Amino acid sequence: MISDIGRNGKKRWAVGVDFGGTTVKVGLVTSAGRVAAVRVLPTAELRRPAQFIDGVARAVAVLAGSSGTRVSQLAGIGVGAPGPVDAARGIVRSMVNVPGWREVPLARRLARRLQCRCVVDNDANCFALAEWRFGAGRGADDLICLTLGTGVGGGLILDGALYRGASGAAGEPGHMVLDPRGPRCGCGRRGCLEALVGAAAIVALGRPALRRSERLRTFVRDHGGRLTPRLIGRAGRAGDPHAKAVWAQIGRRLGIGLANLINLFNPECIVIGGGVANNWSLFAPAMRVTVRREAMAVPARAVRIVRARLGDYAGIVGAAVLIQTHQVM
Repeated sequence: MISDIGRNGKKRWAVGVDFGGTTVKVGLVTSAGRVAAVRVLPTAELRRPAQFIDGVARAVAVLAGSSGTRVSQLAGIGVGAPGPVDAARGIVRSMVNVPGWREVPLARRLARRLQCRCVVDNDANCFALAEWRFGAGRGADDLICLTLGTGVGGGLILDGALYRGASGAAGEPGHMVLDPRGPRCGCGRRGCLEALVGAAAIVALGRPALRRSERLRTFVRDHGGRLTPRLIGRAGRAGDPHAKAVWAQIGRRLGIGLANLINLFNPECIVIGGGVANNWSLFAPAMRVTVRREAMAVPARAVRIVRARLGDYAGIVGAAVLIQTHQVM
């Protein structure tokens, strides 16, 4: 377990850092996966590596002080970064949506600044670790986690350990190509799962619904005039048939992707989180029907497909879990 009790009987906390597109969340985490305190910082002010290190260092100092300890007494600091990471060396290779991050030795620089052990991994891997240890995937030795939002991220727990692959890039279900003639994905290919069920795809499916649905038009007009997945979800939960049809289509597309993963990995459990998962009741029925139809019968019977449990703090918890599970440091 992540130790929060030192040899002298005093509490030792792990710190988890969730580097998001809008906010950077820094939290103190106990051995039971409880987030005891959080500092939330605007990503816009921490976009460059030096800004990020300075902002996180100050937040960690405040949190350590609030727990009655020194930074040097922390069990460690884990960071979940939104992009490819060399976890073995603690290097952030790049971030598509954040400038200035290319081959940044973040773990070494942060550890030198704070005089504390630091590890870094991909944010989706952190999500998978959190849900495996403390969330909806607890107890499963073979687990696939997906995060649905602007994009589709993922993490793999195989034989009871995080699987990173030969070059640390494993667990990218969002970039399985399901339709080579499909819409263009942010990665440059066509028809990736992300291009079919990500936020842009939901909005694209929602535009015809917007023309047909007075309720959806009212929601959009009352919320700044921009169509979003959140508003399409709100209309669907209000019973609008056009919005519900959008989510059924998303469920069918997602179900095809999950069927491929089930056939390939034969997991015990698939955990789905992220902002889009807030519309679970709208897309899950079609998703489950499609999985039963498209996946091979034996692995389809073995798998549980469930919604994530840890919510907005999953990234913090998973980053803290890195301190315990990081096998290459």
